[in-house]
Amino acid sequence: MTARLTPFKAGARDILGLPLLLGLAATTQADIDPMARMTAVTQDISEATNGRLNLSGYINGHYMTHDGLPDLVNKHLNHALWQIREASLFADVVITDSLLFSTELEMSYSFTDKEHSGRKDSFEALLNYYYFDFDVSNALGWDTDEVGALHIRAGRVLVPFLSYNENKPNFKQNLMSQPFTAWQLAPVNNVAIDFQQFGWTDLGAILNWNYAFDEAGLFDVKFSVINGLGTKSAVLDNNTVQLNSPGMMKPTVRPRDGLVNARSDWDEFSDVNDEPALVLKASFVPAAIPLNIGVSWYQGAWDKEGDHDLTMVGVHLDYLQRNWNIKGEYVEADVEQQAGINVVSAMGPAMINVSTGDYTMSSWYLEGAYVPFRYGSDNEKFLKTIIRLDEVDTNDKALFTPFDRERLTLGLEWNFMHNIRLRYEWQRHKIHDFDNAPGPYIAAGGEEEVTMNMISLIAHF
Repeated sequence: MTARLTPFKAGARDILGLPLLLGLAATTQADIDPMARMTAVTQDISEATNGRLNLSGYINGHYMTHDGLPDLVNKHLNHALWQIREASLFADVVITDSLLFSTELEMSYSFTDKEHSGRKDSFEALLNYYYFDFDVSNALGWDTDEVGALHIRAGRVLVPFLSYNENKPNFKQNLMSQPFTAWQLAPVNNVAIDFQQFGWTDLGAILNWNYAFDEAGLFDVKFSVINGLGTKSAVLDNNTVQLNSPGMMKPTVRPRDGLVNARSDWDEFSDVNDEPALVLKASFVPAAIPLNIGVSWYQGAWDKEGDHDLTMVGVHLDYLQRNWNIKGEYVEADVEQQAGINVVSAMGPAMINVSTGDYTMSSWYLEGAYVPFRYGSDNEKFLKTIIRLDEVDTNDKALFTPFDRERLTLGLEWNFMHNIRLRYEWQRHKIHDFDNAPGPYIAAGGEEEVTMNMISLIAHF
């Protein structure tokens, strides 16, 4: 269960309510620029504190519908969702010239009733990350041109794995929906129907060294020691759902939906076991072209006894131009796990719920975006088209899992005002090996193809 900041509940509807979402969309007059005004406020705060307190933030809200998902007892997945999916306030506090404290307050509000959304609370809030960053090279007076720059971060940090996690705000992304690599594998985001935290964070420390090689480019290495992903259960992907099949029998099944449930809550400081996990990420940005390429590695025990390991290896690529970009990731995870274990105590099909033993998860995505049209005095307003292909398999040994699927996503974005944009996304999912789907899954309305439509409003300052 995710802990919540209950004091923020007061006045939540006024702060994050639908009037704000609709109001942002309606402010198209030339003399109204809400994000510029918010930016001016944060600049005033920074100046008043002599640059010691620096604030920024963003908000995104959406309307989303699905077709083809199974109906659950406590969640109606095909029902339309109205949400302020995330409203974040980022704060950087400069303590000394070499020491920085950084944090993010995340908030979410659902306008959909609890019966259909499955959420326990309409309004929820948490601190996604909170850490100190110490600039070792500055404190020791190093010549960074000669030896590079060295930083140490400690606290609850964003785990440096692949590219998406460290660039998770949706105004930095082409699409509102996250790729499978950042959902089922690297547990960056969860499904929109839930609110836990948007970002894979963990308690630990990061050693970050980067060096600019003259005309070659920038080389960056991050080595992290964290508590790591894990669960107290006998299986790693221990999430369960209860299918709302016709009749009296409502079977409980394991969807094998990846690693999101294996990450710790934002205010959890203990580890599942006494063995830390290790993370290594190395990336390179050539000086000649706007390309970021890198490789990531994760290793850690996930069970209470520390006997079973989770190992992940991934690569990322970002090619960013002003009017077009290409992004992609590939990740593979090997899970050590005992076979023949059924952790589901409720009634459900054993062939779906029993553990398979050691298995492999894999996912990839490739995404392209193009801006065919810019307008306005400074060409800041634009239209953008987006396409993404991605695929995931959360257990290569399982007879059936709905998260062995491929997906096509098409998007259109309109940046109609300073730092405010409207997005439309359409998705088509196709589930693999659907012939092996259990009868209760189909009876609950689960189909081989799933479609999604979503309209989002995104603003940042």
